[in-house]
Amino acid sequence: MRVFICALLLSICINAEHVFVACEGNYYDGNQGTLWTIANEEVFEYPDNPIGSIAQSLYVYDNFLFVALNGSGNIQVFEITDSVLLPLHMIDTQFSGPREMLVHGNNLYFTNWYSMDVKRINLSTWEIESEIAMPGLPEDIVFHDGYMYVSITMNSDWSDASSVVVLDLEAETIIDTHDVGYGPGSLLVHDNDVYVSRTYYDSNWNAFYGTSRIKPNGVIDIFNYGSGAVCGGGIYKYQSSVYRTYNGGIAKINENLEFIPETKLGNYSPSEVYSAEIIQGNIYFGLSDFSGSDEVAVVNGSGDEISRYTVGAIPGDFAFWSSCSYNGDINLDGYLDIIDVVMTVSNILDDAPYDCASDMNSDNLINVSDIIVMIQEIINH
Repeated sequence: MRVFICALLLSICINAEHVFVACEGNYYDGNQGTLWTIANEEVFEYPDNPIGSIAQSLYVYDNFLFVALNGSGNIQVFEITDSVLLPLHMIDTQFSGPREMLVHGNNLYFTNWYSMDVKRINLSTWEIESEIAMPGLPEDIVFHDGYMYVSITMNSDWSDASSVVVLDLEAETIIDTHDVGYGPGSLLVHDNDVYVSRTYYDSNWNAFYGTSRIKPNGVIDIFNYGSGAVCGGGIYKYQSSVYRTYNGGIAKINENLEFIPETKLGNYSPSEVYSAEIIQGNIYFGLSDFSGSDEVAVVNGSGDEISRYTVGAIPGDFAFWSSCSYNGDINLDGYLDIIDVVMTVSNILDDAPYDCASDMNSDNLINVSDIIVMIQEIINH
């Protein structure tokens, strides 16, 4: 049984792909957060820069780009087209200090430092409809196994915290708390485990680093690298393994959560690597000297730098968008059938680069949920 998809449109369509870059701006300059787009191997500045104070994070959902402005206390929403960003909404968070975002269902959830909560925006009304109080300053946010995980990076007095909390979104309440060690920040779901990158400080602001892992049975693995390691806060899934920012690049960590130095990709000064992200099989590094315009360097899977772009001050986050149709037709033969299902399963097992045609539920992830939707589409037609 086959589902016919308009082959003519597929044959003439050229997919647009954009990488968005949020530059926080130098803190002492006030409202200097900026937004940039990398497309067709060129970089473009958003014409209405600066957009506010501290462009903290980006999130792409469907054809929308969400930008959290930590200092300005708002979330700006843009419609993405092949050629331009169209401003749609500016959501006032009442200076809540928004940090990281995640769409689930028809809602945008985002963490907030100053109000110490997770807020929920209804994407039909663009209104903040609820807040879930947190036991400290929440940072990253992921969805796993039916629940939302939130890292609590600092306590209310801004001392180092040590917990990741689990939220039931229907009840909008905390149902579990995991002690993962000091300074939990970025979160990553990999092979049914939740990985936690950690950064914490002593009384003299010397940085210490660690990684933790929450297993499905609730067991917590904790590994501390000490003060000698040169880590960043990022943690990533790359080439079917878990990588962390390490010594001017990213490096794989083993089952014991230890770094494997010889796997490092990227060779920059550790002090200039401010951020990193995995996009379409390449590593995007935000490089900063904290004094003016900065750069984004792109490194491939062999560790070679393949592109470099000049952007605004302190590039801190990245997001990817493609105009591709989410129709499941992986082999572009004009039909959705079992061949596309088999190819998608193979791509998942091989940790292949993101292919939006496989992303049947448009959540920016390729996983078993997309396989289920593909099979349902085939059966229903």
